[in-house]
Amino acid sequence: MLKQVLAVMAEGVVRTQGELATAVGVSLPLMSEMVVQLAVQGYLEEGTMCADTCDGCALHVTCDEDRSLQMWTLTEKGRRAVQT
Repeated sequence: MLKQVLAVMAEGVVRTQGELATAVGVSLPLMSEMVVQLAVQGYLEEGTMCADTCDGCALHVTCDEDRSLQMWTLTEKGRRAVQT
């Protein structure tokens, strides 16, 4: 099931963890645990959405006022896992 999460993430569509959970068919709490596990194993890394401003960012509507939205991206190891 972890590989399925990576495959959905590799599609390149930005999703919330809730949307990712729906796409994979699991609960949000389970998805949160899966994301942490994938990060610990080196398949995901935490990214940042915005540097100083959200002006022009396609995701600006999802930003919290303090711009603390957590994002995850595939690492090279994660991309290789999807290809195998």
